[in-house]
Amino acid sequence: MRSLLTVLIAALVVSGCALSPQRIEVDPQVQVKASNVGHNRSIQVLGVDSRGKNEFGSRGGVYDETALLIPSNDIKAVIADTVRNGLQSLGFNAFNPGGDATTLEVRLEQLDYIPEPGSVVNRVDLNLVLQAEARRGPTTHTGTYKSSVEHKTPFTPSLAQNRQMINDILAKAIERLLQDPEMLAFLAGADFPGDSE
Repeated sequence: MRSLLTVLIAALVVSGCALSPQRIEVDPQVQVKASNVGHNRSIQVLGVDSRGKNEFGSRGGVYDETALLIPSNDIKAVIADTVRNGLQSLGFNAFNPGGDATTLEVRLEQLDYIPEPGSVVNRVDLNLVLQAEARRGPTTHTGTYKSSVEHKTPFTPSLAQNRQMINDILAKAIERLLQDPEMLAFLAGADFPGDSE
């Protein structure tokens, strides 16, 4: 009887270390200072998820291969809408672009959630790469926006904490895109914004 009780307690301890999957709503809150830098230039925004996998990563723990963080909505649409709203605040026409619009393709190349090894997770690293390519006729302008963040927590992060971490790093990358002076200059009509006079 004692051996059976020991086995049951051990099973409960192990199951207590197992983490269940989490579905993350991607909803980055981007801060943009309104301006008229765009002078109503038309921009066609496209969002792309180039990561090659659906999950952001694993929450770690004993069964890390099943304790995945999975987006609950369409990342491509979220990125496009967020960038579109930001450009509109900067004076571009991103909601009703005309036939002569500059195309801005924003690609999420990487968004990795990496927990520390072991059954107890008190540290998480996030790595993100966002790439933007603007095209107008034969001319293109690209920008790459990378971020790496380490989060330390006294306990394994909750769903709310993971949602916040993922949305924060994505929001910061999109803000850097929307604050990139050369990208904004190209979108506003300058074909070679990095060239000196």
